[in-house]
Amino acid sequence: MADFILELLSEEIPSRMQKQASLELMKQFKDRISIFGVKYEEVEVHFSSRRISLIIYNIASKSDEIISKKVGPRVDSPKNAILGFLRSNNIDNLDKCSIISDKKGERYQFIEKTLPKLSKGILSEIIKEIIFKFPWPKSMRWGDGNLKWVRPLRNILAIMINDNEIETLDLSIENIIATNYTYGHRFIRNNKIVIESVSHYFKSLEDHFVILQDSKRKDLILTQINHIEKKYNVKVIDDQALLDEVSGLVEWPIVLLADFNKDFLSLPPEVLQTSMRSHQKYFSVIDQKSCKLTNKFVLVSNIISADQGASIILGNQRVLSARLHDAKYFWEKDLSNPLEENLKLLEKVTYHQKLGSLSKKVERIEEISKDISSYLNTDINKISIATKLIKNDLLSEMVGEFPELQGVMGRYYAIHQGYDLEICDSIKNHYLPNSPKDPTPNEPISYVLSIADKLDSLVCFWSIGEKPTGSKDPFALRRAGNGIIRNIIDNKLDIELNVLINNIFIKSDICQSDQKQNISHDLTNFFKDRMKSYILEKGMDINLFDSIIKLNRSSNYSLIYRKLIILDEFRKDKKGEGFLRALKRVNNILEPNNDKIKKDKKHMNISEDLLHKKVEKDLYLEILNLKKQEFEKNDMEKFKEFLYKNCNLSMIINDFFDNIIVNDKNNDLRMNRLHLLSAVIDLTSDLFDIKSIEI
Repeated sequence: MADFILELLSEEIPSRMQKQASLELMKQFKDRISIFGVKYEEVEVHFSSRRISLIIYNIASKSDEIISKKVGPRVDSPKNAILGFLRSNNIDNLDKCSIISDKKGERYQFIEKTLPKLSKGILSEIIKEIIFKFPWPKSMRWGDGNLKWVRPLRNILAIMINDNEIETLDLSIENIIATNYTYGHRFIRNNKIVIESVSHYFKSLEDHFVILQDSKRKDLILTQINHIEKKYNVKVIDDQALLDEVSGLVEWPIVLLADFNKDFLSLPPEVLQTSMRSHQKYFSVIDQKSCKLTNKFVLVSNIISADQGASIILGNQRVLSARLHDAKYFWEKDLSNPLEENLKLLEKVTYHQKLGSLSKKVERIEEISKDISSYLNTDINKISIATKLIKNDLLSEMVGEFPELQGVMGRYYAIHQGYDLEICDSIKNHYLPNSPKDPTPNEPISYVLSIADKLDSLVCFWSIGEKPTGSKDPFALRRAGNGIIRNIIDNKLDIELNVLINNIFIKSDICQSDQKQNISHDLTNFFKDRMKSYILEKGMDINLFDSIIKLNRSSNYSLIYRKLIILDEFRKDKKGEGFLRALKRVNNILEPNNDKIKKDKKHMNISEDLLHKKVEKDLYLEILNLKKQEFEKNDMEKFKEFLYKNCNLSMIINDFFDNIIVNDKNNDLRMNRLHLLSAVIDLTSDLFDIKSIEI
């Protein structure tokens, strides 16, 4: 048994690609090595800014003998079929085949034996194939070769280590020949390192200022940040995504604290943080007591300088200062221009080639918002003002520089220009939720505009045939649908979504009139699927949702969800579970007799004279008592109260089945009892479909 090390050393690999590439390398290796029958104990992968490494522990020196049985055509098959079977297995006659019998008759079988091979030869073959076919998101060629890699490949370390014996693989990729050495940190100690073992590999790299393990680099960064926080009484803002990124940019992280001119603190904190994070990969720093942003920032360097990082800090401060000077200029210029004036300029901005300008989208959003407001009694005047502002910051200098600040900057500009705070907030919050982690807006104007904006996108793209297909969703329409569902549920908005969609299509001229009904219906079904996804994400039973929605064509998902919550709790309660089980018993008796019950007019009204036993009369009286309960469909307290009152039926229903023969020989008795049981189902038939509920 031996250990194996593969290291692919290249120019700097984009940080966002490193982890996925290492996992892909491991997957491809495992897939291929399994075909050859080579046994090993464990595989692990590591990555840094310049290298991806794969290490195999206790790999066998040889592969196992592989015996594969290949069953071919029947012995009486046409000649061409038999010859094809021979060709596919590289055999020249049937003497090398046996005959077996199975369900299809007598068939030819070829047993192929693959003799053991040396693992080092197999590894060379596998690695060469992986390197040439590796699926980088983006790759390049360099020099005169044909190899495509994410960045120019400089060295391939590929060795098998058996005790103290080191064997380099016989592997050549164009002009790169596999070696038994690697190199240290390119700026600090770029020496050749001959590798002697796995432990020596890790230790030697660290001796040469390369930390190969991503988790170890992150721990070192966080340890240094923690030291800075304690020393300077500050708090570095947690940012896992940025930590992931900077860990992939360095091989020997050195964390330094720097600062910028306090005058720049007059800029909105989002501008400062975005400028530091997005462009320079700096961590923002806040004051421990006030929790306000300070003029300090944390940077992660990849080199050690003789002046304890002073020159590195100075260089980064100069770069950031230039960035912030630009941002300050953009801020002041944008503030000097009234935000509302940008509305006219939106006419020149194309939203989509087939859907016209951004100005047209804003007009549609306003109309949809007014329709939504008719359900919710939202302030129409504020809606109208806000709609004319929500996209205007897209033409600001600041958003042109920092697109991720759309909405955020519009809110600041609107506040400075004296708009109502709820209107200002809606400029920022109408984009929410933009991801599963985002909150939903909780102010009426914000969530109305959020729904209207997303719904307009869905209606428009559905109308031009650009709806999601399979895993493809280039316009993030599923995300928009999820955002609408979350807005409706989180804010308990009683909106009939299908009616709203139909009204939009009626008013819109975006598609042909003969297509409107079908597209509207398809979009309504899309929301039903989004609702199901939401329920599954919440870990709830989709069958309960089906049991509610099957009863009518309502698309008031807020109301449906509130019912679902109550029904889910009811089913988990012992009393509720007992009633639903009893109801299932009733339904199981009725289902085979449904056609007879519908045709029977004589006993449509239950005859009290035919209720011979006490348990029948008790059941009938309890049904009459429960029928008196009336409540508004939106009154969830009454809905819940009614469900629990039905629990009184559980014992009576069970006594009924213990003491009554429903399918009596007397037709009148039988039909009267079936109608009595139908009346039990009718009590909840407009609340849920018992057939869809699993107990």
